[in-house]
Order: sequence, then C-alpha cells, then structure tokens
Amino acid sequence: MINSVSGVSFRGDVAPAGGQDLISAPSKYSAAQAPDSFEKSDVASDKKKRNKALKIAGAVVGLAALTYAALGLAVGKGKLTKAVAEAGQEVGFMGKVKNFFVSIGENAVSMWNKVFSKNAEKAAEAVAEGTEAAAK
Repeated sequence: MINSVSGVSFRGDVAPAGGQDLISAPSKYSAAQAPDSFEKSDVASDKKKRNKALKIAGAVVGLAALTYAALGLAVGKGKLTKAVAEAGQEVGFMGKVKNFFVSIGENAVSMWNKVFSKNAEKAAEAVAEGTEAAAK
C-alpha cells in the first residue's frame, strides 16, 4: 500500500525545522524576495480612498445631470410653471424656489432645442439634397 505522506526530502540530509521553511526557502527559479503584505497596505488603501472619492464625485455629477434633464422635461411638458404673486403681494420663499427650478428647466429646454434643431435642420437639408440628386 502507498502512503500519501512520506518522509522523502529532496534537500539532502538536513531536515527542515518547520513546514514554513520549505515554503519560504528560495529556489533556483525565484527572483527577488517579494515584500510582505503589510508593506503594501498603505498604497492599496490610498488607491481605495481615491477610487471612493471618484465614485462619490461621479455620483454627484450624474445626479445633477439627471436633475437638469428632469427639470427640462417637466418644463417642456408644461408640468412645471412659474409661480405668480397674487395682486398686491410678493412671491413667497417657496415660490422663489419654484421659480429658480423653473429657470433651470427653461435653460435645459433651450439647450435641447439648440442642439437638436441644428441636427434636425442638417438632416432635412441632407434629405432634400438626396431627393434632388435622385430626381436628376
């Protein structure tokens, strides 16, 4: 019967003092000794902190862009309109806040119209040129 644990040692007559000596001993194919993991931990934690800060900044920018687009959509559909003061009264604090968000939505609508009206005009011109070329 074959025993899976044998006392065969390929290191000669010297028996290792502990099992870790065989694992950590340099071999003929080993390069430089790698530093311990605790020496690398400072660099790794700095990377994690930077990545976390980038994720937070990206989330804030994404949320702002989403809010900008949503306000533009609400103003464009007519769901959000400016607050108007009653006769002889001023607009209250919440009315001013609402007007602020309406102005942001109006800005988004005007930006949307600027970007896509030019593209629509170019597409219409290309279609017109294509039909003229096909007619000839």
